[in-house]
Amino acid sequence: ERKESAREEREREREESMQRMKTGRKVGNARPCARVVRGVTVRPAGVRSQATQVPRRGGSTSSNVARVSQGFALRAASSDLEENVSTTSIIEDLKNAAMHLHTKDQAASGGQEAKKRPEFKPTREGYLRYLEDSRIIFSTLEDIVKDNAKLSKLRENGLERAGALDTDIALLSGMGVEPAGYEGDASPGAEYAKYLKDLSEENLPGFICHYYNTYFAHTAGGRMIGKAVSDRILDGRKLDFYHNYPQPVKKLSKPVKDSLEDIALEWSDEEKSKCVDETGKAFKYAGLVMRQMVISE
Repeated sequence: ERKESAREEREREREESMQRMKTGRKVGNARPCARVVRGVTVRPAGVRSQATQVPRRGGSTSSNVARVSQGFALRAASSDLEENVSTTSIIEDLKNAAMHLHTKDQAASGGQEAKKRPEFKPTREGYLRYLEDSRIIFSTLEDIVKDNAKLSKLRENGLERAGALDTDIALLSGMGVEPAGYEGDASPGAEYAKYLKDLSEENLPGFICHYYNTYFAHTAGGRMIGKAVSDRILDGRKLDFYHNYPQPVKKLSKPVKDSLEDIALEWSDEEKSKCVDETGKAFKYAGLVMRQMVISE
């Protein structure tokens, strides 16, 4: 009953937020709150304010650091968030934080200026390495969800990708393609998987941020990148990783987002901050894995 009441309250506040967007006035007793990330204020739709700069410890401010690698522009987000803040929707917070890290050529509402990038030249060897690393990441996410009772709402939701990746890896291997190598003791995907495992045990809200960004980045921009890669090096072949879903992606996505909202219902303000605070790291790890597409050895 408590969860149902909280859900109804959240839906009411969403409707009031939409009404405020139309009328420009406060509705009822609702008071929209904003989450402040260093250098950007993330606030519910329809709430306007001047930009807020949150200083680093020591008094200075800093913009996000741009990382450009072989056709992918990444933005490393700050790890500092204001405490004791609230929001009606964790999905909106995560979406806004991610959008702030996009450039304007990646998304019209991106928070960063467009940058000139090197030409994107994927290779079959690099792409197979990317698929193998993606397999490690998605299987780790699925195992964590399966083993954690607090994440039971996310089990068998149709967005799982490990099985589809097995099929695509077998396809490229059958074509005689060998995966490109990597530097160090572990590939970027293996390093990310270890980070996810540790995070799920130490900071579950932070893990939710990576879950959200990994799955929903893949169903959006990731599928566009997959098509571009396929057109260039696989004669336009459709891979299961991007296309083999039990139902339309849009239909599968909504209940998953609703489940994420339900999981976050009883979070404290500090836990919500810990969740959004991981956005920059989610972008960083995704970029390290994706850049392998262009490796030729």
